[in-house]
Order: sequence, then structure tokens, then C-alpha cells
Amino acid sequence: MNTDPKDTFKPVSNRVAAREAHRDMRASGASHYELGSFYKDMLTRRLWSSQSDLAKSLGVSESTVSRVIALTRIPTEVVEAMGGARHISFRIGGLLLNAIDRIGTAMFVSRVREAVGMGYAAVDDILEFAIFDRIPKVTPTTARVRLARDKRSLRVEIPDLDELLPHLATLETCFLTALDMASRRLTHERIMAGHSARSRLRAAPSSPDGRTENTTPPRKGLGRR
Repeated sequence: MNTDPKDTFKPVSNRVAAREAHRDMRASGASHYELGSFYKDMLTRRLWSSQSDLAKSLGVSESTVSRVIALTRIPTEVVEAMGGARHISFRIGGLLLNAIDRIGTAMFVSRVREAVGMGYAAVDDILEFAIFDRIPKVTPTTARVRLARDKRSLRVEIPDLDELLPHLATLETCFLTALDMASRRLTHERIMAGHSARSRLRAAPSSPDGRTENTTPPRKGLGRR
């Protein structure tokens, strides 16, 4: 359900009440987006005639008022997709606004919906898909393979198992492929180790009777008593 920041404001009917509400919002750590919505609402209600007058009355800079009000151009649906108003920093807000200006609000909202529908939840992933039109790189999930108690089977521990449960058949195929690749790699390493050992033997100097000389220097302190 979409939540408009204005729905969280205290009833404000005059400047005194507005100053009190503003003081409470800042004390509670209101986000840039929430403050921008508040300032915009106060101007809409004609409690102040301009951003300059509002800034002076509330004790904030005019540039700050302008910047946070600009963030309110970001649709509420997009804000929620980013994880809420607290995630809309000036940096992220600037990227979102640039994208909206470039492709239009309707198209950008559609891209964000598509990103969310594909399962992207991290802010950077949604930005990469919706703004830069790139498929986010998948961060490998930390998984552990352990020997089971029966000493004859393996136990695989995966943190995000819920996402994989509907795809067990695919997971099994991938796991078998990984086991085959691991087996081939180990076989290759054993063959290469054997070649390396034979190469070292051929390179070692030989004694006159054809036997390989022991090139290990004698250890000190082991002479005859």
C-alpha cells in the first residue's frame, strides 16, 4: 500500500503549529523526502508565500528547502521500491530525477515496476536496471558444503534457500555439473603433479653408476662420535 508522507504530518493550520511540527520532524530524524513533502505542503496551504520566507521562518537554508522539495517529484511508488523515504538521499534522489527528466515519469515508474517484478530489492540493483538499463551483476551467495554425520554424504548450507526451492530440478542439474567440473579439475591437477615429479627426476644430476645422486646437503652436528 502506498503511503504519502503528508499522511504522517500533524494537523497544521497556522505557522505556530507548522514550526512545532517541523521541530518534531527534525528531532525524530525525518528524511529529506519527508521534509520536502512537508515544506511543499506548507507552501500549498499558503502558510508561507515563498520558499525563501518559509526557510527564514523555519531556520533552514533556502537551498536546502529547494533541494528537498525537488525530491518530491519522485513518485511515491518509486520511493517505496527503494525501501522507503529514508533511502532517498540527495545522491540517489538526483539519479532518480535525472532519469525521470530523461525518459519521463511514466516510463521510469514502469522500469522500476519491472525491476521489482524481476526480484531486485537492493537500491543499487534497482538503480542499475531502471536508470542505466543494465542487468545487475549477481552477488554470489555465501554457501557452505560440509561432510554429513554419516561421513558418506555432503550437506549444503544456503542462506537464501527459499528463493531456490521452486527450482530444485535446475539446482540439481547445476550441482551435478559443478561436481563433474570439480572431478575433472582434480584429475587434471593429479596428472600435472605427476608430470612435474617426473620432470624433476629427469633434471636431477646422476652418479657415474647411473643412480640419481642425493643432492641434499648433510645436516650439521651428526658426525661420528
